[in-house]
Amino acid sequence: MKMRTIITAFAIAAISGMPAAGQQADAQSYSLQQCIDIGLKHNIEILRSRTDIERSRAGKTEALGAFLPGVRASGQWTRYDRDQIGFRGDNFYVTRNSYNYSVQAGLTLFDGMRNFNTVDQSLLNFEASELGYMRSRESIIYHVQQGYFNVLRFEQLMKVSESNLARSRGQLERIEEMNAVGSVPKADVFRQQVTVGNDELAVLESRNNFRNALVDFQALLGVNPRPDFQLEKSDIPASITDEDVAGYRVSIGEFTDMVNLALQSRTDYRQSELGVQSAEKSVSIASSGHWPTVSAFAQYSWNNLELADFDVYDRFYYGVSLNVPIFSNFQVSSNVQRSEMYLRDSEYAHEQLRRSIATEIMKALNNLEMAEKNVDISRKKLLSAREDQRIAQERYQLGGGTLLDQITANANLTLAEADVVNARFNYLTAQKQMDYQLGRNQ
Repeated sequence: MKMRTIITAFAIAAISGMPAAGQQADAQSYSLQQCIDIGLKHNIEILRSRTDIERSRAGKTEALGAFLPGVRASGQWTRYDRDQIGFRGDNFYVTRNSYNYSVQAGLTLFDGMRNFNTVDQSLLNFEASELGYMRSRESIIYHVQQGYFNVLRFEQLMKVSESNLARSRGQLERIEEMNAVGSVPKADVFRQQVTVGNDELAVLESRNNFRNALVDFQALLGVNPRPDFQLEKSDIPASITDEDVAGYRVSIGEFTDMVNLALQSRTDYRQSELGVQSAEKSVSIASSGHWPTVSAFAQYSWNNLELADFDVYDRFYYGVSLNVPIFSNFQVSSNVQRSEMYLRDSEYAHEQLRRSIATEIMKALNNLEMAEKNVDISRKKLLSAREDQRIAQERYQLGGGTLLDQITANANLTLAEADVVNARFNYLTAQKQMDYQLGRNQ
């Protein structure tokens, strides 16, 4: 029977692909910060946010250019299909050619403050795009943290299953020895063999869950999946103490303090504020259409029948133009109305975001409180399950208990160990969720 158990153990190891010789000794282990850096480098949302910044920068440059004069030059040569005959001054000419060139410049002096408001709006949009990039960055950090914890959670659950399998195999050996001397019936051996088989399947399932979680995490980072991808565990606390829980609670304060902190720290809230200000500038820009426009202009030109006498046939003029809008077919009024409606929408969205922040913080606080209780309860539950398992094992060996009692106690111990793992990572995830909602994971 011992030989069969050993063969079964090797078979499970071969199926699961976890023999020592199969592991890559030189595989690199990635810390949480390294994973965050990888995610920030390859994530599509981050790349899009950077593109938005560049687009806003181009708009800012365009708005500033409105304060500079516009200059253009043109030149033309014309060849006619027949001779052109005439007089130019005192000279008689016969030619088929004509030449001219000109340089023009114009500068807007006043346009109802449209240019100033456009610059202000471009600066607001540029700052908003930078804040949007920062919020996207915070979101990626949060999701990488979640994925990182999820992988390590499944890895720890896999180890719990492996530890449970080792206990079941050890118990099978003891039952076989007890059966050999007539202490327990053969039926107990068969029952324990079934238990070992179920535990072996549980190991395979937990190992598959771990591998799939690792593949999903690599996809989140934006890298090609590799079987030798490993995560560092030194960044994760081995346990959550009461001091850890109390210290974190002190750092976040009361609910009102959390909301105030989030409104000051969250980049998406500041971005929403800038969006409202930008919408206000849109109203001012649209209203500028009701004002007259004053522009300065200058032009130098030359025209002759041949490329000569540049100082004779040239001319230069300049002036100031005034354009007064009298009736624009209601286009200006329509633009103002649309801008005002957009402003109201922006204000509504900003107010909704403020309420949403308070709601999200309350949910995160509820999750944190539940995680804190689970940490404490799972710790006590594990102590109780260990004692129950020890008593059930001793009673069975002394003949005072049944195999079913021992199997039940062992299953409860495994469940308690898994609860401790889940409670620890649920608490860490709840912490990061709270930090994200407060805008503290920058």
